[in-house]
Amino acid sequence: MDSQRIRILPPETAKRIAAGEVIDRPAAALRELLDNAVDSGATDIRVDIQGGGIDLIRVSDNGSGMGRDDLVLSVHPHATSKIRELDDLLSLRTLGFRGEALASMAAVAELELVSAPHDNEAWRLSSVPGKEPTIEPWRGAVGTTVTVSGLFASFPARRQFLKSPAAEAAVCRQVFVDKILPWPDRAFRLGGKNPLVFLPDTLAGRVLAAHAGDQPPELFRELAASGRGFSARVVAGAPDIYRSDRRMLQIFINGRRVQEYGLAQALEYAYRGALPGGAWPFAFAFIDVDPSLADFNIHPAKKEVRLKNVDDIRAGLMDAVRSWLGSTTRSSSVALLRDKAWGGTPGQEGRSDTGMRPPVQAYGLGLEAPAPQARDERWMDELARKVEEARERPPEDRRPLPAGDARFRYLGQALGVFLVAEMDGELLILDQHAAHERVIYDELMSGTARRQELLVPVVYEPESADEDRYLRERAAELDRLGFRIRDEGGTWLLETAPAILPESRTGAIFEVLKQRPDPDALVRETAARAACRSAIMDGEALDPASARALLSRALDLPDPHCPHGRPIWLRLSRDDLYRAVRRIV
Repeated sequence: MDSQRIRILPPETAKRIAAGEVIDRPAAALRELLDNAVDSGATDIRVDIQGGGIDLIRVSDNGSGMGRDDLVLSVHPHATSKIRELDDLLSLRTLGFRGEALASMAAVAELELVSAPHDNEAWRLSSVPGKEPTIEPWRGAVGTTVTVSGLFASFPARRQFLKSPAAEAAVCRQVFVDKILPWPDRAFRLGGKNPLVFLPDTLAGRVLAAHAGDQPPELFRELAASGRGFSARVVAGAPDIYRSDRRMLQIFINGRRVQEYGLAQALEYAYRGALPGGAWPFAFAFIDVDPSLADFNIHPAKKEVRLKNVDDIRAGLMDAVRSWLGSTTRSSSVALLRDKAWGGTPGQEGRSDTGMRPPVQAYGLGLEAPAPQARDERWMDELARKVEEARERPPEDRRPLPAGDARFRYLGQALGVFLVAEMDGELLILDQHAAHERVIYDELMSGTARRQELLVPVVYEPESADEDRYLRERAAELDRLGFRIRDEGGTWLLETAPAILPESRTGAIFEVLKQRPDPDALVRETAARAACRSAIMDGEALDPASARALLSRALDLPDPHCPHGRPIWLRLSRDDLYRAVRRIV
């Protein structure tokens, strides 16, 4: 009997297993190819994917290119132009350095590289797993095009764990958006059904184009910080721009998006006191760290980093943000009835000129509201005409009136929570959060809320088969509310949501569904929680026009209670007030 239990794996088997540590899904291959394109000095990078990247990924650039000898070596394990010895890591500023990416792709997919260091001096390398690559003269301009086809086709042990093409495409799209942010001076294009095109821009311009295309630029600021061994730029949103999750709190170090809890926490702390409870800021930090103080060689995908000067960076980020917040007052000009959602990235069909959101309706009167600086006399005259039309309608058909609603006289905002008005000889005190919550809830429950497609679907993976089954059984009920979820082989995609909800909070629907509400209460509970998470918060300042508009809508509500049963207002007569101060005994 053979007692030997340990054996050396055949080279091809070992190569494929090792490749899986670097290239575990199409998005990983795309990330590595984008890194190589950036490192080549390219100023124009183009990406195409088919079948979610499983069938094909192609990345073309106009970078430095490779000659024949370099092209042959490029697909060998640990072949790299970035380092020659270990100490080179102490001064490395490139995104790639291990020389694993192309070799790993060649082990698990068909690979084609066409590259030229000069125009009309191109070579083409073709590689199939398990065979020696071939190379031949080709035609092409300076730069490199890499095509990866049939990922894991000959490696079923890995392929079976891939998600559906739609789910993999969504992850590839996110990787693309992450990669283009630190390089705003370069052009990036992603082809396909919903193409993305990013032309050279400022850093703040690139971030806003990718993640806040529908928001006023004046609500964002590019801040600078520096200290021992680092410099940083932060694209920071004003306190009016906040989220219910951390998706827009991102850290990039030396051009890579990384998971660095300490630095993300520093940005969170800097905003404390300026945001309502449970809210998270919009803040993108791009940090350039002395390579001798940063170690990326701790994660195959370089998603993590060890920093020797993390405390200095934390202090610098916090000081920059706090100084800016301290020098400005909370903006009160963000209108309530302007949808505060940001739409992710440009390119969505049917978007308005101002960004991703649909045309804004002025106070529910069916009049598109342009930016404040574009509101000329003609627009104001049209608004006045529609107001008069609304007043002539019978009460049961009257829509909310704008700031000129004659039913009340707005007095102001009190204690950061209440809107105060005088009406029919009484003092009206309105709970702004509860009132807005009820407005949103009624629109959701009526089934008339307009839907909007999410450019980048929210991807959710159930934690169990029971949770997956629950989502499948409730999909039709959620669709009636405006939430369209779709099963893609065990991964669920949220593709549409009611337009009245800020996109920053659409993903919270899965937090509700995790608790698996009773079927009879599902629609009501989902609408109530979505309304609560989307309504204006206590402490959020409203400009007078927005406050008056909310009062008007609240007065027209058939049920003056929030979805949880609390009254949305308190009315005090003159006699009530007189008794309170003992003017009437």
